[in-house]
Amino acid sequence: MERERFGRYLILDHLIDGGMAKICRARFLGEQADKVVAIKMVQPQFSKDENFRIMFMDEIKTTFGLLHPNIVQTYDYGMQEDQLFVAMEYCDGRNLKEYLDKLKERKFVFPVEISVYIITQVCQGLHYAHTLTDKLTGKDLQIIHRDISPHNIMLTFDGAIKVIDFGIAKTETNSEATQAGTIKGKLSYLAPEYLEGHELDPRYDEFAVGITLWEMLCSRKLFKASNDLAVLKKIQECKIPAPSSINPNVPKELDEIVLRALSKDRNKRFENLDQLNRALIKFLYSNYPDFNSSDLGFFAKELFKEEIKKDREKLFEFGKIDLKPYLEELKREQRGGTAGSEPEDAPEIITPDRGKEKVLDFGFEKEEPLTKTRTKAKTNLSGTRSSVDIDKKFGHLNESSGELTIGATKTRTNRKKMGTDPRGGTKIEGTKVRKTSSGKTKIKKIKKEKKKSNIVSKVASIAVLAGGIYFGYTNIGMIKELVGMEIGSKPVNKVDQTSRVPSSDLDNSAAVSVMAEKAGEATVTLKGFNKHKQNVYLDGKQVKVDFLNSFKVTSDKVHWVRVETSGRQHFIQKISPADGEDETLEIAETTYQSYGYLRMSRSCARGSISFSMFGEPRVEELPFKRKRGIPFPISSANSEKGEPTKQSVFYKVGTQNIERKIDFEITEDSSVDFCELII
Repeated sequence: MERERFGRYLILDHLIDGGMAKICRARFLGEQADKVVAIKMVQPQFSKDENFRIMFMDEIKTTFGLLHPNIVQTYDYGMQEDQLFVAMEYCDGRNLKEYLDKLKERKFVFPVEISVYIITQVCQGLHYAHTLTDKLTGKDLQIIHRDISPHNIMLTFDGAIKVIDFGIAKTETNSEATQAGTIKGKLSYLAPEYLEGHELDPRYDEFAVGITLWEMLCSRKLFKASNDLAVLKKIQECKIPAPSSINPNVPKELDEIVLRALSKDRNKRFENLDQLNRALIKFLYSNYPDFNSSDLGFFAKELFKEEIKKDREKLFEFGKIDLKPYLEELKREQRGGTAGSEPEDAPEIITPDRGKEKVLDFGFEKEEPLTKTRTKAKTNLSGTRSSVDIDKKFGHLNESSGELTIGATKTRTNRKKMGTDPRGGTKIEGTKVRKTSSGKTKIKKIKKEKKKSNIVSKVASIAVLAGGIYFGYTNIGMIKELVGMEIGSKPVNKVDQTSRVPSSDLDNSAAVSVMAEKAGEATVTLKGFNKHKQNVYLDGKQVKVDFLNSFKVTSDKVHWVRVETSGRQHFIQKISPADGEDETLEIAETTYQSYGYLRMSRSCARGSISFSMFGEPRVEELPFKRKRGIPFPISSANSEKGEPTKQSVFYKVGTQNIERKIDFEITEDSSVDFCELII
């Protein structure tokens, strides 16, 4: 397949095709090495427009010197085939708007900690731009982005955050000034001072950053109305609801930070984005001390795993392209003086007559249609997609009230090499086989000096085998703990006392471990789950739920899922997902429930106890891992009277098959010492 060559770049595919410009993915044609880049190519009719060329060069002058890990880098620019172009760093990911849309499809909300982390990186990139000084002249460039929105924040699949598109950025080196009445930037992300005609400073970008964070936390547009005039009025009023009033998972401390960044009076905002970043970092690690930046990469790969798989296949195909013919063609052009992207072909920088300033007014881009009808994405001059309606309530949003509730190792057999013995007979490697004069077969072993490498290889093999045996042994133990039995067809929520789970009904065989290793996986997603208030258990063992409220299970196998909420009955569900199929569980709100606790005052016993609770067969290893103990339900009648509830468990010592029934009485919020029961 013949591909288009654009100067020193080989076009791979188109990412965005717009009316004024298109963005393509391309390979730089280098002699010794090549790399994938993104190229923005302006349509020929606009490339010939003098005002457009001036504006284009303003963007180049703004971005060419920006070198920061949170800003997309500009590599090259020029004029090729009557088209202005700029080659930029390729971000292997999606913009924040696409993340929000994807979460909407999955009916999820951005996790608070991920939202905060993303904005901290945006703050760092923008603060660098705001304070950048020209190294040659010492002049403060005073760059203001002026178009911060989810469209212009790229999140790579590896977890990097990049600010893109400084196309309308205001700097001290701009060749033109904005005329009165001209609006630049996306309407819903303007700051009040812009509408009042004040001179802009870095706090203008801070307001847009605050809007973006608010929308990530609340999963809706902040400034949304039936028409543009109404949107502008809302911006001028600047009445911002606290994020926690919509998303109860947002701490009050974060409310204060967001509302300060969104102050109508810019003097009440953070002094600069470095100060906002410091406040967010302090909040992040005070409230989420286990958070790591790699969590974002994991989150991205889970959210876009299908898209990533397809794109990797395309990139592998691109990697097979033979670049030699294109390199030879490029050399011929350069020798003939027709190289398209030589420096002399770069657009001429024209300084306009200051007395006759003109502004090429492209208006402002509407982020979304006013109706709920989906429309095809359009592209503005800078190559960013115009957004679609994301204000439709998603996650677990109440349409009427507007509130969001978050509720086998392969063994290789070495075959003997066969050959012929000079004295007759068959030769087997390591032996001599020949027939004697009497007709008898004589086999003689050949002694060879053992090489050091063979010894090392055998030692390594023994180590791997020993590790495999240990791994198998530990997995067998895990399976013994995890596998339960099926009771009835549906889990029961109304149970006042525990019942026996015979150990004979538990599958403790090593075969289960082998089957589990060979079986496939399925993804279980929890809807209405609140990781800050609920814990999830799979087959009796607590599991960690990812940022999409999902976790993996072995497919084609019966599992018990338990969601524990303090002060309520456990949510119990039995599942058996097919290989490769995902399962979604709607976590229903259960009734109130009081509990007593069975605890261990010391490590007085080894083995396990078995019982049934709310219809789920349970096996708990001794000693208990829970500090307070295992919660046992108290019947509502006994709870009202303050009387004890009778409970029973079956105790098995170590690996013995003999079980001992232990009865005990327990009252609300009290605890019973298991060590005293077995004396």
